[in-house]
Amino acid sequence: MSEDTRDIRTAADVGTAGCCDAAQNGDAVRDIDAAGGADAAPAACGGRTRAAATEQRDGDGDADVCALFVPGEGFEPDEERIVDERDAARCEALRERYRERCRDRGPDEATGERFAAVCADWLAWLDADDFDPFDCEADKLCALAVTMTDSLASRDALIMTLVGPEGARDPADFIGFAVHPHAPGNAARMERELNAAFAAQEAPDVERILRGVEICERAAQIVPDGFAAHPLAVAAYGMWWIGDSRALETATQAIMLDEGMRLAGIILTALLRGVAPQWIGSRP
Repeated sequence: MSEDTRDIRTAADVGTAGCCDAAQNGDAVRDIDAAGGADAAPAACGGRTRAAATEQRDGDGDADVCALFVPGEGFEPDEERIVDERDAARCEALRERYRERCRDRGPDEATGERFAAVCADWLAWLDADDFDPFDCEADKLCALAVTMTDSLASRDALIMTLVGPEGARDPADFIGFAVHPHAPGNAARMERELNAAFAAQEAPDVERILRGVEICERAAQIVPDGFAAHPLAVAAYGMWWIGDSRALETATQAIMLDEGMRLAGIILTALLRGVAPQWIGSRP
């Protein structure tokens, strides 16, 4: 992918110690600012074609996509967060244990092991017949938040479980995205699947995405500030993908917790420039 076709995809690398700052991986986390705005971004991962942009503009030429967004149900972005000291200690312990395993076994094995456990819980919640975000165990929510925070590639692999194609939900594939995000096969597949999902005219699995949103919101409610921003950013991404107007406030809250939160900034830029998955413009 050339430098002049930057997009708003969420791909990022796993740092040497599993703790990677997006600013240190500029080639892996791309935005639509540096390429001249939304029309320069490919539809692949959050951009849109010029034709789609034209269809979503009003008579004055301003992007009208935000008018298509409606408030969804769930947690309110400003809902009070209650952090138990035990959960705060658990998050720090999980991070330290991961760092130790990175040193002892190497980051690939440590990331694969941790992500496999977190992803299994995540998928079980998404597929549960009687899902209730308040039934999600605190220790597992802490593990989710810490994993998203320490490994951006793991965070993005979890996003793929929400917006990727329904027929491609093999946990082994998501582990590959998390551990080896820049392997040619994984990178190409992620881009291809996001392209197709973004350009689709039919609605995604909105209920599944909303479940992911609620899980992330619940995680953000119980973990310390240092671990809450990434779950909120993922929640905002899911909201943006399904046309939930809470995306704006949720992304803003993520940035308030972490000023360097690139994913949340990308979502805000997309919203302000009228970029949205194309099914939103075609829904009744």
